Amino acid sequence: MTAKLYELNTEILGKLVESPEASQNFIESIIKDLPGTVDVETISDVTVGDMNSSKVAGKSAEGFSQINGIVFQFSLNSKPAEMILVVEPVSFLKWWHDKSFFSYKLYRNHSNINDGVRRFVTFVVTDSEVKASRFHAVSCFNNNNGDKCESCQIHDIFAVKQSGNEDSMLENWIRALISKSDADESTNNVSSITEASGYKVA
Repeated sequence: MTAKLYELNTEILGKLVESPEASQNFIESIIKDLPGTVDVETISDVTVGDMNSSKVAGKSAEGFSQINGIVFQFSLNSKPAEMILVVEPVSFLKWWHDKSFFSYKLYRNHSNINDGVRRFVTFVVTDSEVKASRFHAVSCFNNNNGDKCESCQIHDIFAVKQSGNEDSMLENWIRALISKSDADESTNNVSSITEASGYKVA
């Protein structure tokens, strides 16, 4: 049986990409709402491009057909940073290989280039059959000394249809980005954060 995926609201995604204010708010919500990230004083100078707009992300995605996304480049506390947003296009088990190896390849390229850019990779998991045990997951690779590389972080965000937590800015974004559930044909399309109140992040 084919796994069913939640669909993205392309209108909201388009507004996210086109609006510097929305992009800045989205970046801030991920960094602030996920534990283990950095303290945010200022986020500025946000630009949005495809995977190839980042030398590290574009090179890392080569050979992985399931890895497509957008790259936010910005200043975080007056230092250069990138956030790579990748949405799951197929069922999680089919996606897992590309996702895992892309993450590792990106970390290796990030470490080798050593350009002073802090990188965040955010995966939005839309497979409705994946049961997440946490609201999200944050992981860092260990360097050759066994220390975590805090300048390169991987974020997994699981979207599921449950009651929401309106106090979370990140959760509001994910609810707004979820368009409808193929797993529940009675679910109406979601066109705003208010209408998306039935969705949360696992």
